[in-house]
Amino acid sequence: MTISDAQTKKLLEYDGPIQLKQLAMNFALNRFKTKYVANPSDEVVTAYTKELNTFFDKYESIMKDDYEWITSL
Repeated sequence: MTISDAQTKKLLEYDGPIQLKQLAMNFALNRFKTKYVANPSDEVVTAYTKELNTFFDKYESIMKDDYEWITSL
């Protein structure tokens, strides 16, 4: 499971209803959306992409639904 910078940027700019199932992912998304609004740079996108991919690698078995939703954006 790997998320690209382009997918991360879509997620950070997404204004619709968030459909993540894992609470930790919701917290991380809110934290990075706040950072992205303050500094909408490629560095912020890349940092969140790295964090997302680390999280997905570590918790792959429970993150399948959230991964599928993010990649469907």
